[in-house]
Amino acid sequence: MVKFVRLRLAGGSPVVLAGGRDNTLPLYRVVILRAGEANGILIPGEVIQRAAGLFEGAPVFADHASALDAGRPGGRSVRDLAGELGAVRWRPESGELQGLLALYPGAGWLAELASAAGAAPWFGLSADLWVERSSEAVRAIRQVNSVDIVINPAAGGRFMAAEAGNTHNKEGTMSEVNEGTQVEMLPEPDAEREALAAQVLELKLQASGLPASLAGLVRDEFAQGSLTASGLDARIAALQREWSQAVAGAGIRRLGAVQSVISPVERIGLALEALLGLPQTSAHRDAPRLTGIRELYDTLTGDWERRGVFQGERVQLANVTTATLNQVVANALNKVLAHSYESRPQWWQPIVSEEDFPTMHDVRWTSLGGIGALDTVDEGGDYTEKTWDDAAETAIFSKKGNYIGLTMEMIDRDDVGAVRALPRKLAYAAQRTLSATVAAVFTANAGVGPTLSDAKALFHADHGNLGAAALSDTAWWAAVQAMFKQGELHSGARQGVRPRYCLVPIELEKTALGIFTSDYPPDAVTWEQNMLRNSASVITVPEFSAAGDWAGAADPADLAGVCIGYRYGRTPEVFAADGELMGAMFTNDELRIKVRFVYAVGVANYRALYKANVA
Repeated sequence: MVKFVRLRLAGGSPVVLAGGRDNTLPLYRVVILRAGEANGILIPGEVIQRAAGLFEGAPVFADHASALDAGRPGGRSVRDLAGELGAVRWRPESGELQGLLALYPGAGWLAELASAAGAAPWFGLSADLWVERSSEAVRAIRQVNSVDIVINPAAGGRFMAAEAGNTHNKEGTMSEVNEGTQVEMLPEPDAEREALAAQVLELKLQASGLPASLAGLVRDEFAQGSLTASGLDARIAALQREWSQAVAGAGIRRLGAVQSVISPVERIGLALEALLGLPQTSAHRDAPRLTGIRELYDTLTGDWERRGVFQGERVQLANVTTATLNQVVANALNKVLAHSYESRPQWWQPIVSEEDFPTMHDVRWTSLGGIGALDTVDEGGDYTEKTWDDAAETAIFSKKGNYIGLTMEMIDRDDVGAVRALPRKLAYAAQRTLSATVAAVFTANAGVGPTLSDAKALFHADHGNLGAAALSDTAWWAAVQAMFKQGELHSGARQGVRPRYCLVPIELEKTALGIFTSDYPPDAVTWEQNMLRNSASVITVPEFSAAGDWAGAADPADLAGVCIGYRYGRTPEVFAADGELMGAMFTNDELRIKVRFVYAVGVANYRALYKANVA
């Protein structure tokens, strides 16, 4: 993915320095940027070469921008402006972008400092750039904000020694350069040479066959000085290669749309999915039809005699092995199982917080507390540290599963109905298993739930979440108040959370619906409005066997109460339990299918739950 970032090369290898347009100003020959790695980012030479024109006339400031500069209208302060760059040229022999730095009259102190500091490694220049970056390399320099004189430039920015012919600096050291020194300007090509170079450029572009857009790109690069005469042929050749690759597919026409290729084994898998009753897609409709499970077995094993032995010489499909039947069956059953599991109603979904974990270590459900409200800070006063704490409840993963056998007799009888029912029954069993585990949070230990880390039951008088009144509008309002008044962990401030769901057994479903859906209170003797209407949703829990008990749960988005952690996915998995040598098919005349479901159920915060155990 390409992203644009602002880059300040305050170190590494590339460095900026410049030249000015007023020849009366003190000039210093400098290195502006060097190809290589800077601050862990690679800047190729061709990128710098293409952007050479962007550095021409770039401003030079004393030091990088500060936080005050970021909030100032217009950006940098004119008080920090020290000079400008000019005569910028790319030097391929050294891999450097060089030029002249012209210091303005008010920056005489910098000229003195440059003369005194000399070639000290801690004194130099740094570029502030907007670049287009992909991975760890710069793809293009889009904008030059400034080039700044700084301390400890990590990118190697420095003042250069004067070149031959500059009598003011024969030794080539910065200590001999002063404010009045004039450095010879880099030679500019004359008009005649420029005209000849332009003619040569046009002849080469006409012969290249490049489209107008790419030819224009080459002209721009040549005009900016980022493309030398020696590099022109190489640049044109590179663009020709890119253009030929881009249009290579255009020479083949009228072949229709390119479609994905499905192998014969994959088509057999699609046919089995259709046989098992999965929702049909275009891929399923294009796959061949299977008459039954027996045809699948014969096609993938060649075992027409039902001896439980793989007959490879009879199998006409490519890449079929002894494990292919197991894989195809397991893949199809997995899809049917997941579809059946997810399509069944899961009553616990609204009240739980779910999370996936990368290992089967014990799960810690953590609740933060102690914050309460923010303190008041007086004008000019100090901020005080806010103390906080946390509490954690643990849960262990449970691994649920069994295996079932697809027997040789079922295959020989072509018992498609039994095979189709198999994953649906497994999905129902997995759902009932998790349902019972979640319901046990409310029903375990005679209805008071599991023991928490404070050595008390989940529903306990000390937790303020245990009641005994039969379900009614009055009892529910008492539960609302109890949860609302719960003190936040370690602060005591009321958490202000209400129960959003009312959990009941089937015997109380009608009563609960009357409380939360009627226009008038169920026990009203006057025409008064039902103030609890639509204040909570009713959830009927199959495992609630105590006819009078009921519970309340907060929305987990407000406060997490019951939590489920998953390992290996949020639906059960199906595996073929047989090995490469046909396994139980050879010893027991059956194809064994294993189902596995791994999860952890626990409580994060008792304050999100309420339970009424009615005698």
